[in-house]
Amino acid sequence: MARSTDGGRYSDAMTSRRSVRTALRRAWVWVTAGRWRQIGAGVAVGMLLAPVAVAVVGGFAAADDVQAQRYAVGQRLDLGQVEVEVRSTFVSADVQTHALPEEASAWLGVVVEVVNRGDEEVILSRDLLRVPGMDPLQEHPRTTVVVSDESFLVTLSPDVPHEVAMLWPLAGTPAAQSVEVELYPVLAQESMLDPGNILWQVEPLLGVVEVPVTDVPPTLVDEEE
Repeated sequence: MARSTDGGRYSDAMTSRRSVRTALRRAWVWVTAGRWRQIGAGVAVGMLLAPVAVAVVGGFAAADDVQAQRYAVGQRLDLGQVEVEVRSTFVSADVQTHALPEEASAWLGVVVEVVNRGDEEVILSRDLLRVPGMDPLQEHPRTTVVVSDESFLVTLSPDVPHEVAMLWPLAGTPAAQSVEVELYPVLAQESMLDPGNILWQVEPLLGVVEVPVTDVPPTLVDEEE
């Protein structure tokens, strides 16, 4: 009979231990599940609130809504490859008449002074200035001529200022009083594929200059044949 009593006690103890282990497992599952629920809820709330926070600081503003830095006409600006001073603009069909595309009716000219502050000659980048508000036939200037003699600008020697006119073809002849000229820095980077070779990388918009439309520089007007 004593043996039977000990067996019953052993059975009761094992049952009690299993009950404790079961309770502990259930508690652990509940705690960890609650923790993951909290983490999941936190992530979900963060994902929901992130757009609100970004919108509050203006992160989702369209490019047109962002106010660009404005510079004055004649202000000298460092655009990396060269220093640029935007001086005037003009609209005319009497400049470079032989080079005006058939689909164009006039040139938009932006007169600037450029100076190469580097140690070597450079070819002036076509990415420095843009005039999207005038709806040109192409994004970049089609050609650049020296104002003093209407020759084509080929290279810029170090520290030699050049007054040039960058020309964009226009489909129409707008009666604009001023032109917003966008400024884009162009920075030198060494080529990873060809060490020693310099590549020019266009940077984001630096700012805008609102330039009045004036008369064409007389030296650029083609003589009538």
